[in-house]
Amino acid sequence: MKHKIILLALLWAMPAVVCAQLQVHGHVIDGETGQELPFVAIYLGPDRGALTNIDGDFTLEAQKGEMLQFSFIGYEKLQLRAEDCPAVVKLKPMAAVMREVTILSGTDLLELVARRLNKEFSWSRRKQNSFFYRLSTQYGKRMELAESFMKARSAINLRELSFMRGLRGQFSDRGFEESHMDSTNQHVLVGLGPMTKDAEFWNGTLIPLNDPKLIKKYYDTSCAVLSSADGDSLYRITLGQRDGMRLAVPYLEGTLYVAPKKLRLLRFEGEMKNLQMKVVGANKSYLVPIDVKLHANYLPKRRGTYVTNIALQIKKGKIVTRSLLYNIDELKIRLRKGHKVSRNMLETIDQAGYDSTLWAASNIVQRTNEEEQAAFSDSTVLHGAAERRLDPILQGVRQALLGNGSVVPLRPTPTLTISPANLRELETTKKGK
Repeated sequence: MKHKIILLALLWAMPAVVCAQLQVHGHVIDGETGQELPFVAIYLGPDRGALTNIDGDFTLEAQKGEMLQFSFIGYEKLQLRAEDCPAVVKLKPMAAVMREVTILSGTDLLELVARRLNKEFSWSRRKQNSFFYRLSTQYGKRMELAESFMKARSAINLRELSFMRGLRGQFSDRGFEESHMDSTNQHVLVGLGPMTKDAEFWNGTLIPLNDPKLIKKYYDTSCAVLSSADGDSLYRITLGQRDGMRLAVPYLEGTLYVAPKKLRLLRFEGEMKNLQMKVVGANKSYLVPIDVKLHANYLPKRRGTYVTNIALQIKKGKIVTRSLLYNIDELKIRLRKGHKVSRNMLETIDQAGYDSTLWAASNIVQRTNEEEQAAFSDSTVLHGAAERRLDPILQGVRQALLGNGSVVPLRPTPTLTISPANLRELETTKKGK
């Protein structure tokens, strides 16, 4: 009888455990500016958690009473009970403080950071990690999606990409349609950062830490010391195009978050200006100017600094294209030998093939509703659907982003080749002239 009572008690308790399971949805923003925050880490324990997507959204499952801890470089940590988590979570930026110490200028600090990264790269350049990559492109209610499990060299910046598995899909308010996402080289954008190594694509662009001597000539810099309530501190180093100048080449500007003790790079957010999208049509080709917004997080280790996740966004008119990539080493997924990414990343995804079990095991960053629809649409349902009438320039941009378009560095003239070595020979002009 004793055994029956124990069994009955266990069966009676089971519904209570099921009922205590919660699905927590949220949107994380900067508590002062209202800006959405991508790649905020939400922890439930050592092996449980999630990251916000590029829109700052997240979904995870938790037990009633469990504590969610929100963590993001440059912001105060926040703890909330799962059942008390609001729809909008506001993170407080770390406060800038005045200290009775002398710190170096932003330019001098950047030179020291660059020197350290260069030294680390000589030790860690061969390090390879596993990542999940998502590229989505939206025009109105139409969504094109490409995803892949991949490996890449990850010290300082990503390079030598190989796709192991992949999928593609599309969806619109008219239902499933033939995909127009036939060719693109947007994978080159995930190699962007404040320093780029072994990345031929970025030759001819101004990347600040690639040649710190050029920072004084082309950038204005500022530095602030940030301090959190629990005593952590950071350097926030901001660099932007020098006032009164107009650069004729693509250039990266933004903000670096650096650990003060050993000057380790932790996070970068910024924008690549003056890029162009090459549009190749049936009878002609032309260039469309674009800017690329970038968010990147880094993990400093004893012998190197490694990329952990990246979010990129391009907006042109009604078109938005987004790239998201994050490290999945902790999932310990065994990936087969991959395919080195060609100039057309979509062709490589098709070669890699699809494995549904991998996607089921790696839902760390949620898709948007539109991305979810595109991932499970069927491109064979409708074939050759008529295009909506678009403004000619937007039609061209759409072709660049969705179809046979490529991102290329801007050139001042069709015949002039530029590299960082000869940037000092370029003329810069006053704004307004």
